[in-house]
Amino acid sequence: MLQKSFFISVFFILSLNTLYAQDYNFRGVVLDESSEQPLEGVQIQVKEKVVLTDKSGRFSFTYNEEVVSIHVHFLGFQDLVINLKEGRNKKVFLTEIWEELDEVEIHEHGHDELSLSGLNISSINAYTLEAEKGTTIAETLAKTPGVSYISTGVGISKPTVRGMAGSRVIVSVDGIKLEDQQWGMDHGLSVGQSNVDEVEIAKGAATLKYGSDGLGGVIKMKSPEPLGVDGVEGKVGVNYKNNNQYISGDFKVNGQKDNFFFQFSGGYEDFGNYRVPSDNFAYLGYVFPLNDGILVNTGGTIGSFKTAFGWEGTRWVHSISYSMFDEVVGLFPGATGIPTSGWLDSFNDKRRPEVPKQDILHQMLTYNSHVDIWGGNIWFDIGYQNNNRKELSDPVRHGRPFGEDGFVANGLVLNTITSNIHFDKESDWINWETGISYEFQKNERSGFDFLIPNYQQNSMGAYGMFGIPLSEKSSIIGGVRYDHIFFTSEAYTDPFFQDPPNSGNPWQRVDDINNDYGAFSASLGYQWKMFKVIDANTNIAKTFRAPKANELASNGVHHGTFRHEEGNPDLSPEQGYQWDVNLGYGSKKVSVSLNPYFNYYTNYIYLTASGQPSPLPDAGQIYKYIEAEGFFWGYEFSFNWNITRGLKFNNSIEYVYSENTERGRSFSFIPPLATHNELTYTHTVISKFFTKPFISANVELVQAQNRVDINELPTDGYYVMGLKLGTGFSLNKFYGNLIFRVDNLTNNEYMRHLSRYRILNLAEPGRNFSISISSWF
Repeated sequence: MLQKSFFISVFFILSLNTLYAQDYNFRGVVLDESSEQPLEGVQIQVKEKVVLTDKSGRFSFTYNEEVVSIHVHFLGFQDLVINLKEGRNKKVFLTEIWEELDEVEIHEHGHDELSLSGLNISSINAYTLEAEKGTTIAETLAKTPGVSYISTGVGISKPTVRGMAGSRVIVSVDGIKLEDQQWGMDHGLSVGQSNVDEVEIAKGAATLKYGSDGLGGVIKMKSPEPLGVDGVEGKVGVNYKNNNQYISGDFKVNGQKDNFFFQFSGGYEDFGNYRVPSDNFAYLGYVFPLNDGILVNTGGTIGSFKTAFGWEGTRWVHSISYSMFDEVVGLFPGATGIPTSGWLDSFNDKRRPEVPKQDILHQMLTYNSHVDIWGGNIWFDIGYQNNNRKELSDPVRHGRPFGEDGFVANGLVLNTITSNIHFDKESDWINWETGISYEFQKNERSGFDFLIPNYQQNSMGAYGMFGIPLSEKSSIIGGVRYDHIFFTSEAYTDPFFQDPPNSGNPWQRVDDINNDYGAFSASLGYQWKMFKVIDANTNIAKTFRAPKANELASNGVHHGTFRHEEGNPDLSPEQGYQWDVNLGYGSKKVSVSLNPYFNYYTNYIYLTASGQPSPLPDAGQIYKYIEAEGFFWGYEFSFNWNITRGLKFNNSIEYVYSENTERGRSFSFIPPLATHNELTYTHTVISKFFTKPFISANVELVQAQNRVDINELPTDGYYVMGLKLGTGFSLNKFYGNLIFRVDNLTNNEYMRHLSRYRILNLAEPGRNFSISISSWF
């Protein structure tokens, strides 16, 4: 009886436990750590139970414990074991496993790892180009450490790299050097932003492969690669900015059928006069009012189009492309002559620019080919460019009667033929590359004014380079190049101005020139993986650059730069020695890079005030091209910190110091010390429409620039704040980005040291709200 009672009691207790036992609910979502997109089909295992995630990456199950340990498994990702508490919605992030396959080699058109491997390289993808889009592509690229831009208003700008610009920085478009009168300080890049898919910027001596003009660096503009599979992809976008009522639209289409591929892209930008946070400006002791802060005649239009067709085989790729860039941009009155109140008032607030203005049409036809042969790769890049530039102004304001040239002050038509051929090969013990290049240029002038004469130039070069791995952690890279340049120009006699004045003798502005230049350049670099965590490389180069047409043969008022410029046909080629060091550390949380450099030139060519008055109206003194010994040194520093999964901090610093050792002062147009800081928070949203909304705040701190050349004005320091927020979105087969941006958030009044309008004491644009929408399909 007692035993029976015992079993009844045990059964009763067990029944009570079963009756009162509770199942707890567990739920969560599994995301790809890098893209923060949901993963479908992930295995969630808790002891004997297994569940799978759905299309949204979600999972749910019940268990009879309040805390459970789950094992998360998904092919291609690292396994994860974590604890879950009941009732909480857990986000689980999986890290993708990357495996290196030694047998796989990937080649793409224009790969230059060997030629640029010793330099500091920054890549800017399509998303960043869209998110940071300025009025010009040079302004967009200036977010990169070490890169700034020289500007004339908002529609004309050209990039500078480590204080160098123009003919010292090569801009390469699909393997062809862009030739669009880049010697001019007021000449922007003839590249449509909608036609560029990616930009790679190499800072330092890039002369071995790209030619003697690359001593400051090379900016490579890349088009989209062929899809590789049958199909069509595309993108459309619109952008609006309120400061100057800027509106733009662009598109890209990339398609392939079997071996045939095609690409189309284009864009159009239209903008009015921009506003500055000031109601007046001072020039030559006079104060001129600005109604509503509007700078009249600063609007314009920019249109671009590009098409490409090609054939992709198993061992070769051929393509041909055509691009067109058309720009009409107004110049603020006073940029080409002394301003007066009546002249300023005559423009009102018209959207379409009037004289003075620039009118540029640039056309480019290229053929690119890549063939796998002889165990390596041979590349052909052939291009033809026509650059038609018109600088329009009122001749009466420059002391001339209105004649048959009308308002065309300087008409410059530049035709350029370029061909590059190189062969590269890789083996276990050495990588090597060799190539030749040729460029022919012919420039024809017109217009009532004179700046540079008709000229022709033939440039030829040949190079060879090698890379030898010394161990798994180190290698050396080096090479040598020879360039030869033939330059001829015609004499020009001015039929209007006399020399000396009132003598009856026409003024011969320049004589015939027939010069040729030749020299070797070389570089040697070393790459090393230090302590398994630091990537280090250094590069030493001897560089050479032949003087350009403006440095040799100019003699006239360059109105966009507010001065009379005079060349010197006896200038010697620049000879330089450049040293770069690049150190980088990266982990999952933090990445740091430091890139110091030092450049020494035996005869750096630059423009300086002579103190000699110009005989031309409204020209002031003559600025002459001279050469002097000098050096540049500086650094770029960047620090990126993933504070939490969604919160990131980015910091970059850039500094350039130059000195003319013969004068003991700086060369002209050197950007000041600048620091850029940005804090970004990105939130993961599990939604069928919105993805990865973000908000970021940034501030740029720029120090005063007091180290200037003779007759160059110093610039005060300033800060500029900005705000940006946006989100990705998806709808059926369409996905895209919506971005809202505020530049100069506090409406700060400041002047950039590299702005041509700084000479007129004109501030940079005030607060600017912009919104952009881009969609891919």
